[in-house]
Amino acid sequence: MAEKKKKSPNESGPQEKSPSLLEWLFAAIGVLVVTSALGFLIYRGATKRDTPPAIKIEVESVTQTGGTYLVSFRVFNTGDTTAADLTIEGELKNGEKPEETSDVTMTYVPAQSVRRGGLFFTKNPNDFQLNIRAKGYEQP
Repeated sequence: MAEKKKKSPNESGPQEKSPSLLEWLFAAIGVLVVTSALGFLIYRGATKRDTPPAIKIEVESVTQTGGTYLVSFRVFNTGDTTAADLTIEGELKNGEKPEETSDVTMTYVPAQSVRRGGLFFTKNPNDFQLNIRAKGYEQP
């Protein structure tokens, strides 16, 4: 039988290295990031209000494109709920008389977000009173 050779205390084998200062620093940063993210998610879950979508529309510009006019706009959803299939309607009025309408459906307007869109008209919106409003949405 073969005998196992015992190592003497002076023999050097594989030595374990202690983590360097840089490794400790990155570990601390990792723990800080993870705990901060978890803390934020817990806070949002505990304090989030389920307010409906709050839609505000702001006209950015009116541009002539060939034989039509494009009214570019931004939609702000300041509510805490997403609006899906949001219908936006634009109407050109001459006094009380409606002249032309155009509408667009925005597929997805998340909570606390801004989206851009446009409406096409055959008449120049600068010659009329332009009203843009949100008509309805679907809750996703």
